[in-house]
Amino acid sequence: MADNLFGDYIRQRRQDAWLTRTELAKKANLSVSLIEKIELGTRQPTLHALQILFDTLDVAPMYRRHILDLSLPGLLGPPPPTTTPEPKADDLAALSGIETPACFYTLPTFTIVAANSAHQQMFPGLRPGASFPEWLFLNPAARDVIVDWRQEARRCLHSIRQLSPNAATDTRISALVTICGQAPEWDELWNSKPMRNTGAGLAIRDPVSRRTRHFRVGIYSPEYPQRAWWLCQLIPAGTET
Repeated sequence: MADNLFGDYIRQRRQDAWLTRTELAKKANLSVSLIEKIELGTRQPTLHALQILFDTLDVAPMYRRHILDLSLPGLLGPPPPTTTPEPKADDLAALSGIETPACFYTLPTFTIVAANSAHQQMFPGLRPGASFPEWLFLNPAARDVIVDWRQEARRCLHSIRQLSPNAATDTRISALVTICGQAPEWDELWNSKPMRNTGAGLAIRDPVSRRTRHFRVGIYSPEYPQRAWWLCQLIPAGTET
């Protein structure tokens, strides 16, 4: 892993946001010199500077721990497990007890570890071991199920870019890009301007009823004890149409 992984990450996020160092410094109320030193790896940012940079560059709060564990290991204490063990029986029981679609997944490729029956019904073909981006771009069912497919695809790709301190050298991301690059929209969306984290919902066309259902996406990181995976739950928002 590169010695200056965090500096490279901040530089990449700044460039993805189409900002010069001077423009970022002005938006973040930090000096140009400090941003330059952070990007070059000659100065480690304080926690306060980290917060300001993440906020200004619109890095989703739920991704920040993952990024710091990779690029500044030890800064926030011991990182979560690096391997992905099978969820324990209690974890699976809790997952199956959720009435709305829910799954366990790993970062940065959004690979499904386990899913409840509602999730399997809502997303045909998105089974444990498959990644959500690969399903989204290559499985025809995705374009039928996701009402605003293009917006969700764009949001998904920019989430992946946020999660990768160095997308060019991350073998997991490189493999995903190679596979999903078969989709005709991939290059355009991968290189498009980032969307802001607005907390927008997700509209799903139910494969069975064919009615459109609206959800909020809840993302949770199990902390005690830490797991290698996250919980994603779709929370109903509004009525069916």
